[in-house]
Amino acid sequence: MKTRKRIITLFVLAAASLSFSIAASGEQVLKDPAVLKSFEEAKAKWQAGINTWDRGLFKEARDLFLGCLMRTRPENVFLDYYVALADLQLASHAISTQDMVECKRAALEGQQYLEKAMALDPAFAEAEALYGYLIGMQLAVHPEEAMTLGMKSMEHMEKALAAEPDNPRIQFLKGFYQLYVPEAFGGGPDSALPFFEKAIDLFEKEKISDPLRPSWGREAALTNAALIHKNKKNEAKAIELLKKALAVNPSYGQALREIAALEKKAPR
Repeated sequence: MKTRKRIITLFVLAAASLSFSIAASGEQVLKDPAVLKSFEEAKAKWQAGINTWDRGLFKEARDLFLGCLMRTRPENVFLDYYVALADLQLASHAISTQDMVECKRAALEGQQYLEKAMALDPAFAEAEALYGYLIGMQLAVHPEEAMTLGMKSMEHMEKALAAEPDNPRIQFLKGFYQLYVPEAFGGGPDSALPFFEKAIDLFEKEKISDPLRPSWGREAALTNAALIHKNKKNEAKAIELLKKALAVNPSYGQALREIAALEKKAPR
């Protein structure tokens, strides 16, 4: 029971932090104007859900992404990915409310869409990393399968990392993965921080021109690094990183809450 509570607690903390914006710029690749409009609406719903931690908005975003997928032929690998990304957020929200039935449903459905994405493009390493993370989320539902799920999750995460070590989202997800791995097995905040720092560095260099390609995560990487520094009592560094996160996304709810609390404590 204590193990289950610990895993759930870790994922609740992770769920609150795994909020990010899906930014997009560059040429439009969805030719159907109606589909393009729905895709942009999905991103807007997603953004609002991220900033307010609203399950209803995540669900609306997922439905819109799925609608875009159903209306696009040939099947678009990125739309499969975005549906799964929405499922990840729904599973995270379910963990935060301890709704393990919903968590399992969303995580399994997300895995199915990522399996389709990886079948369409076996070189899509970001899908592989997200797939590994969703497998790991099932530990909150089935802690008794920790060994099996943990090894399977790690296998996909390491495969993605080896394929694209300079992908900031893969580095970010690996950092998140390390947060909930027990320290006795090489995990914990100290092991996660280098991956967040690497992701931050890579995000600064990243330029995305295709509006469908994933481009999320920069503010989340900054915020998670800040939280680790906060817990190490390095509050000045935490505030510095949170300010950078808010420069990326001024409405990012967790960064706003964290910096308000830290600045309230800071000496005048």
